Amino acid sequence: MVNRRIWIYLALLLGIGGLLAGCQSTSAPSKATNNKINIMASLDFYGQTAKAVAGKYGQVTSIIDRPSVDPHDYEPTVSTAKQASSAQLIIYNGLGYDDWMEKLTVNKAKGARVITVSTAIANKADGANEHVWYDPAIMPKLATKIAADLSKIQPQHKHYFYQQAKKYQANAKAITTTINQLKQRANNQRVAVSEPVFDYSLKAIGYRISNTHFAHAIEEGSDPSPKDIQQMQQDIKHHRIALFVENTQTDSNLVTNMVKLAKQYHVPVLKVTETLPANQTYQSWMLSQYRQLAKIQKAAE
Repeated sequence: MVNRRIWIYLALLLGIGGLLAGCQSTSAPSKATNNKINIMASLDFYGQTAKAVAGKYGQVTSIIDRPSVDPHDYEPTVSTAKQASSAQLIIYNGLGYDDWMEKLTVNKAKGARVITVSTAIANKADGANEHVWYDPAIMPKLATKIAADLSKIQPQHKHYFYQQAKKYQANAKAITTTINQLKQRANNQRVAVSEPVFDYSLKAIGYRISNTHFAHAIEEGSDPSPKDIQQMQQDIKHHRIALFVENTQTDSNLVTNMVKLAKQYHVPVLKVTETLPANQTYQSWMLSQYRQLAKIQKAAE
């Protein structure tokens, strides 16, 4: 996805303040119906984790819940702002990926808890790769953090929340097992990527990313340098990379041409997405991409 943060950021500065003006609240967070904890997540896969941990004691709203919506471009509605102002737990990515959510938390209700995944869980600083959910270690840690925060809100259900987190982590072991299998064939090989979306997974598996300048330029919506383009073309033509990772949600003629070149020279192309596909869970999404990579590895033997 082409990032258009500069003009979006300016628009948010003007727009969100107005949205929140009508939602001022200094009272305690309102409770969901049936005494359920009111939880809001910026992204659906974080919402899935929250729902799994909160279980019968939580009510979760995910703002970005369709793959067709670019989180960078999203603009909160008055309804969303009101929901955020009454949430008891707010979860968002950070690092500029969902800045609009950070601004919504400014008006959070008194006592509401906020989890910024990129900093609180991934320990990343400004300027780091924002796609932290592709780090296979992040979601299990997030589940534990959610359990801890929910336990502060409803201490009487602490044991339940931690048990739910353990169940979520047990289901995630399939990802860990698959990652460990992929590591055996990675061998520190070089790979090229269209954008730094899948980078955390690649590094966890044991690959080296060869074209960081090219990838960051595409992510920022600018043109890579002629030198970077030529280097990628040569790496593909001379098989200096094990595979090319394509974010299929990127709108770039240059990336399309690189994919065509890779196929022409029989360099495998791994297709990934930045947002959760429809009708999938986080686990099924990750596993489908890792299994695709496993097939590429096996074919290269």
